[in-house]
Amino acid sequence: MKSSLLHSINTVIVFCILSACSGTPKLKKVETSMLELNSKTVASDDSSFIKTVLPYKLKMDSIMNEVLGVSDQALIKGSPEGTLGDFSADAVLKKTNEYYQPRDKINADICLLNNGGLRNALPKGKITLGNVFELMPFENAIVVLTISGEKMKLLFDGLVENNGAPFSGATVKAKGKKITELKIGGKDFDVSKSYKVVTSDYLAAGGDKYNFFSSPIKVDTLNYKLRDAIIDYIKDETKKGKTIKVELDERIKYE
Repeated sequence: MKSSLLHSINTVIVFCILSACSGTPKLKKVETSMLELNSKTVASDDSSFIKTVLPYKLKMDSIMNEVLGVSDQALIKGSPEGTLGDFSADAVLKKTNEYYQPRDKINADICLLNNGGLRNALPKGKITLGNVFELMPFENAIVVLTISGEKMKLLFDGLVENNGAPFSGATVKAKGKKITELKIGGKDFDVSKSYKVVTSDYLAAGGDKYNFFSSPIKVDTLNYKLRDAIIDYIKDETKKGKTIKVELDERIKYE
């Protein structure tokens, strides 16, 4: 959410032409003007709208300008791998496994997101709460899906065929569009096993054509948003005295 928002204030000037028969007023002309609301806007301007909204706008700016941490570089999307995707998936997987308390006490194996869900880059330097809201403006909850090995294979087949997507917890090598090596948590993929995948409720429901999530073995919807996981991760790194550093690690590699 940008620190300076533009609000369109519509001033409607209505000229009514009264019909001799019906007396019905008719809209003849509409004029609009644009006014920027920021700390320099004078609340005493002759608009009751400004007087009402401006205090809330300034309060919201103060909240969204809170600095969560510092990044050593701008984090941007990329294909098949990008710093923004690696960072987001790593952060969500880590914080989910800290928050997630399954009965079987087995952590999630991987996190899979989508580039379309990452709406804005994160800047070099200070990262504010507003920056993270711009990155993830949606209220998507985290879901942990338990899926079969066959479904996991379909997941990575689709990922390779579509030139990557943000993911964490695995490495995959491919020649052309065919997987030559797949490791989950550093171990060779086993199609006979079931795996746990962290994702958003939108993708878990098949959004963005993530059809490999259909008919999962188990679904755990957490009361924890993707955005909140990223906020918590950045705050944790800051408390440790660390900055955000992301290096592309070839978690997906085409030979």
